[in-house]
Amino acid sequence: MRTLEEQARERREKLDKQHSVGTNVKKIARVMWWTGFIGAIVIVPTALVYTGKADKWMSIATQESVRLSAAFGMTVQNIEVSGREKTDPNALLAAIGQKPGTPIITFDVDAARERIEELSWIRSATVERQLPDTLIVSVVERKPLAIWQTEGRDHVLIDGDGEQLQNYELGDYLDLPVLVGDDAPKSAAEMLTTLQSIPHLYEQITGAQRIGHRRWNIQLANGMFIRLPEENMEKAWQRLEVLDREHSILDRDVLIVDLRLPDRTFVRLTPGAAEQRRNPPKKEGAV
Repeated sequence: MRTLEEQARERREKLDKQHSVGTNVKKIARVMWWTGFIGAIVIVPTALVYTGKADKWMSIATQESVRLSAAFGMTVQNIEVSGREKTDPNALLAAIGQKPGTPIITFDVDAARERIEELSWIRSATVERQLPDTLIVSVVERKPLAIWQTEGRDHVLIDGDGEQLQNYELGDYLDLPVLVGDDAPKSAAEMLTTLQSIPHLYEQITGAQRIGHRRWNIQLANGMFIRLPEENMEKAWQRLEVLDREHSILDRDVLIVDLRLPDRTFVRLTPGAAEQRRNPPKKEGAV
């Protein structure tokens, strides 16, 4: 067991060590280091802002980072595109807007996507950087739905959103129905989707006319017109299928089948059939 004198001596030595010159120098050095560190973080940027040189130094740092990235091979060398069928490849590359050999980290993927989606055949697009040297472009193209006959009697290819497509050969799409009416493009998708629900009837459609911004008249390949109602168009189309299945109405000399009323169907014969009904041929031997 230590004596009281030994314990007192140890306390004096400990106090002397804490207040020694070497110890104080180390404490001062630590304080100065932290002061300098805080100054580098706070004071230097503040000084750059107040002197108006912050933007200049940021610009220099950005340019240097771009230069270094290019030096390490981070430049556009490959552009991979998926989903393109109808879009002009040259127009697509121009919209991407990045030439091989330029730094990839400066490429603005959002701006490129917006430019690509401005092309008439593009419904949506995604653009990504794949470091170190590849751009990945994926597009979803619009699907032609019909041909719209404008008031000037021009024929324009449209999609399900009513968007007018460009850069195509009209002869490639002559099997699509022709639509008439100033609001036909914006209203066609719902109508054609309904008509496609019965494929063998849809195959006979050659055109459709928008009536009063409310409803449709459908023209078939045999020259017959089907008047559809403003509401419950699907039920009326199904009723036509029943009439054809049970009475072969599409094979008869009928000009118009009017399905606008839900509980009855009106039929107008072709001029020849109507005349024959008014004046039926006389039987042999009749006076």
